[in-house]
Amino acid sequence: MSRVLRLNTLLDRCFQPGAVPLAALSQDLKRLDALCKTLGVSELSSFIDTTAVELQQAVELIDDEVRPTGEAETDPETGLLYGIEDMRWQPIAAGMSSLEALQGHLQRERPGAAPSPLLAELAYCIEALSPLETEGAQFHLALTAD
Repeated sequence: MSRVLRLNTLLDRCFQPGAVPLAALSQDLKRLDALCKTLGVSELSSFIDTTAVELQQAVELIDDEVRPTGEAETDPETGLLYGIEDMRWQPIAAGMSSLEALQGHLQRERPGAAPSPLLAELAYCIEALSPLETEGAQFHLALTAD
């Protein structure tokens, strides 16, 4: 089972799940974390929330005989099996510093080249987070099974 990152945001208890899988970010995470250290910004992995994967692992550990029958209730705010408080959130301003530093560095490495999938995903994240930054919103990179 592959795992991928998705960009989730939260503003005034309005949860917005990420619809776009960030496959390139997921694949290059170790390299990007090392680059973040070099650039003096927070590592992207520090913004990851693993709630979805942890819940999935817990469900898989439960034996069918123990598992209750019927559908599990979803949280009314998130539409997921867990709520806003169960997830780990970060200020958008902290993430923007890392995302913008990575984008700038990677663009300087490839002047004039067509945008790579990684640069496109960084641009997507920056564009999605930028308008929410001044409003005090929060975000995380949700690790999900894809």
